Amino acid sequence: MKKRIFAILLTMIISLPLVLGAAPYNTYNFDPVDNEATPMLDCMVPVQLITGVQLGVGDLNKPNDFRFGLDGQAYIADTNNDRIIVLDSGLNLVKVIDSFESGGVKETFNAPEGAFAEEDGTIFIADTQNRRVVVLDKDGSLITLMADVELTGSMLTFRPQKVVTDVAGHVYVVGAGSTEGLIQLTRDGDFVRFFGSNRVRPNPIEVIYRMFLTRAQRQAREQFVPTEFSNAHVDEDGFLYVTTRNTRTLQVRRLNALGSDVLRHDGIGEEVYGDITSTSVRAGTLAQFQAVTTDEDGNVYALDNSTGRIFVYDNTGQMLFMFGGRGNQVGLFNDAQAIDIKDGRAYVLDAGRGNITVFELTQYGELILLANHLYTLGEYEDSIGPWQEVIRMDAGNTLAWRALGQAYYGRKDYAAAMEYFELGMDRRGYSLAFGQVRDEWIKHYFSVIVIVIVLLGVALSVGVRLASSAIEKRKNREGGEVKAC
Repeated sequence: MKKRIFAILLTMIISLPLVLGAAPYNTYNFDPVDNEATPMLDCMVPVQLITGVQLGVGDLNKPNDFRFGLDGQAYIADTNNDRIIVLDSGLNLVKVIDSFESGGVKETFNAPEGAFAEEDGTIFIADTQNRRVVVLDKDGSLITLMADVELTGSMLTFRPQKVVTDVAGHVYVVGAGSTEGLIQLTRDGDFVRFFGSNRVRPNPIEVIYRMFLTRAQRQAREQFVPTEFSNAHVDEDGFLYVTTRNTRTLQVRRLNALGSDVLRHDGIGEEVYGDITSTSVRAGTLAQFQAVTTDEDGNVYALDNSTGRIFVYDNTGQMLFMFGGRGNQVGLFNDAQAIDIKDGRAYVLDAGRGNITVFELTQYGELILLANHLYTLGEYEDSIGPWQEVIRMDAGNTLAWRALGQAYYGRKDYAAAMEYFELGMDRRGYSLAFGQVRDEWIKHYFSVIVIVIVLLGVALSVGVRLASSAIEKRKNREGGEVKAC
């Protein structure tokens, strides 16, 4: 492990002058004290722009989904062109699926918004406006047509927008207007249940305020109903990640088999994703998370459609960096709809412009991911070198200072840990390290303190006795003088 780290660091240092590309956005993280954005060096930069013309399929028209299948190929749901585009791992055109045969009749798609492929090449297509999920084999032959699905106990009409399957083969559908959760189906297309519904978390002040309103006034205000999911992703461990729009907290969740959120939020204040400055979420602006994906280390890449920014978190909920934004330059988006990660590269689909922007990690970004990966594994000692290299490149990175503080805390070098925690503005870490320094000081000087206390006690006792004896002698002397008179 140490040899590998050394080799990576050496390669980065040697190639330090190289520049992958220019970023048209300002990269930042958040100050741990007041949550204000703090600038940092670029971690991911745009290196390629892919259009439908370059792929040989003509212009893409409002594409809504892009993701790499478990078979290694990439799939684009070219929504307004009513087709699915299949690319190989190098993003070269393999084929275009715009129809299939069902019972000897040619069927076409109507505004498909999602596609997902399993390891054997089985493709699940969310044929949105036809209100069905089409399942094809790798050759494009029909396996199952999940149409006219009756959602038991709900008035909702089945209109799939995204579809994924887990390691157990269960089928999960993001349905338009489905506030009950993901729609779970069997492989034959039968409804099983609604899965992982969002919790309703009303504002306490709003609840009190409603107590003084009339029924008509209450009905006119925003209702406390669960919000619908906007997308779904399956990670390498088979867990489902979901994103939610129009909500202030828990916009990204990781669901276990019971539908419970098991994503750690240790590093996220109030479980809020995206911008958390005083001029964003807490001021009333809602982040609109449209898609989520994960890399091989479990880092989470969450796409906010409202700002066009991608926020990157580790598996403890700690934000690492962001990239992207809204605008007209390469690296900025008009209507970002999907994101996926492969071999360290990020692929972001812009429905507004009908193209895909490819991002690569800078040396600085690679260092952060490497250092943080070691850090989250508990390999604090091995993470020190990469974190120190991060600091050498960017002394203002508070995340690195805090991680170094934790590493030196693990070394039991509490004095150094205090210094690093202070530079990282980590009050809790500083307090813990200070407590250890204080306890060590007390332990080191305990015997001296005891001796001093004992000597002071003895001195005090002797002093009291001497004073009492002197007073007694004085009284006796004064008494004898009185009798003589």
